[in-house]
Amino acid sequence: MLDHEEGVSVVDNIVTQFTTYEDFLDSQITTLDLYYLEDEDLARQLVELGYRGSGEVVKREDFEARKAAIEIARLAERTQKK
Repeated sequence: MLDHEEGVSVVDNIVTQFTTYEDFLDSQITTLDLYYLEDEDLARQLVELGYRGSGEVVKREDFEARKAAIEIARLAERTQKK
């Protein structure tokens, strides 16, 4: 089990790697998944629930909260530099 700091760092890595939550979910879906499921939304839901993918379950709320926090930090950094 990940401790809180490791969990935040994993989410930060995911958030910086993907533009949207859907991009993250799509990265976990294989062509074989789509072949059998025939439904991209269903495949995304299975990843979101932790049934498919790399094993790292990131909730939409966590993804969006970290995305916002990172953006705020970037803006603050830019403002300080000026």
